[in-house]
Amino acid sequence: MSIRVGEQQDRQFVICCCADNMERRENMSETKDGGVYGWILVLSCHVCCMFVFGIYQAVGPLFVRLQEYFDVGSARTSWILSVATFTELAFGPVANFAMKRIGYRRTVILGGILSSLGFFISSFAPNIEFLYFSFGIVLGCGYGLIVTLQLGILPLFVKKRYIIANALAVCGSSSGAFVFTPLWQLLIDWFGWRGSCIVFAAINANLCVCGAIFKEPTNQSEQPGPTMSSASAGRCDDISSSDDKNDDRLTNNQTTLKRLYETCGCTLLKRYPTFTLVAFAYFLTVGVAFPGIPPHTVARAQVQNLGSQNAIALVMSVFGAMAVIGRLVTPVILHFKFRLLTSVHLYGWSFVCTGVTCLLSPLASSYTKYFVNAAFLGLFCGIFLCLVSQAPKDIVGPTNLTAAMAIKTPFAGVGGLIGPVIGGWIYDTTKDYNNTFYFYGSCLLFAGIVLLVFKPFTDRCQETTQSDICADVATEKDHGVNMVSKGTNTG
Repeated sequence: MSIRVGEQQDRQFVICCCADNMERRENMSETKDGGVYGWILVLSCHVCCMFVFGIYQAVGPLFVRLQEYFDVGSARTSWILSVATFTELAFGPVANFAMKRIGYRRTVILGGILSSLGFFISSFAPNIEFLYFSFGIVLGCGYGLIVTLQLGILPLFVKKRYIIANALAVCGSSSGAFVFTPLWQLLIDWFGWRGSCIVFAAINANLCVCGAIFKEPTNQSEQPGPTMSSASAGRCDDISSSDDKNDDRLTNNQTTLKRLYETCGCTLLKRYPTFTLVAFAYFLTVGVAFPGIPPHTVARAQVQNLGSQNAIALVMSVFGAMAVIGRLVTPVILHFKFRLLTSVHLYGWSFVCTGVTCLLSPLASSYTKYFVNAAFLGLFCGIFLCLVSQAPKDIVGPTNLTAAMAIKTPFAGVGGLIGPVIGGWIYDTTKDYNNTFYFYGSCLLFAGIVLLVFKPFTDRCQETTQSDICADVATEKDHGVNMVSKGTNTG
């Protein structure tokens, strides 16, 4: 009996959310873009992406120097990046909760302070394990408060040109890789790795300025997440109160867990099967494979003596520049609105192309071939990184994007915790970075194939679920009208 009641309440909650989303879509059509402020916000998000994503792509020179200074292997050094990536991405639900409590602006400013503190205390690291805490946890927590908000706020202020705005914003990660890779090498040559961390702490403080630009959405229809309007909340409260009176077997702990489940937006995984599939692909690609590709690309080139340190840093700058081109090409492709190429399809094909490029990278035995391979790798990475928020938005809608990113990022966080470590362990075991890139390429290729093959099936399931929910909403409305008319006639 209690199981049936729980299923009925879950069903009723989904019905209420569906009705509320219908009301929001009607309100969203009446709202206007943010105007000039919207594009200033795009610039702010671009700078945020430079640090939040670009820093991790540019730490190759730092990690090489840390291996020499502490005399440790690649696997132990890779744990720094793994812990940082996991903390940043797993912090998504916390960032979503903080946003609802203190707002976008204060949350981003707090993230900027924490991340700068992480850089600063890293300069005093006595051993590699201390960097797991300072560079991994403290820096990761700071960036984790920013990563979901910088992508979730854009569709709330830029609606008509969101595809272009999103591409310009996420170009920041490529700009960061382009600028910070040679800057890391230059600062290390001038001040050592400790001094470079102090300088980056000051540079990173610009995130607080970017956070000051963020403002709170004034229209209730612009509020992200699976919150409900007053009318829908009233309907759900009526349903919940009647259920509580009819059946009191649900304990307080179960009720609390259910409310937490609903507040975090986990119902999106149930309501949108295609979004669940995208989250799985996100785990293998952005989580497992991508965090280790830039630093291990630098390390592989240095081990194989493909060029000087400055020349290798130049190649990584080209990687970042081509990623910028990939991000700018993406909205052009989506603008044509090919019938068989949606944002999710392009997402899957970009994984396939990136995976094939990784599998072919061991053939780059000279500096020129290495240069060309890194350029194509950056191009395809730029395409799928541009779609990190675009694909979920097209599935769950703009009002649910912040909640969707908060749910999706922990998948990549778990992958980021193990991906770079496995890549470093493969090199320490085989003494060959080619095997590491075989591993990364296999993950990317597998994720792309799974996404492309199973998307038609999840789309059908999603259409069936939405049809059933909308039918239930219509039934609830008709039932309510009948009850009101019956009560009027009785009176």
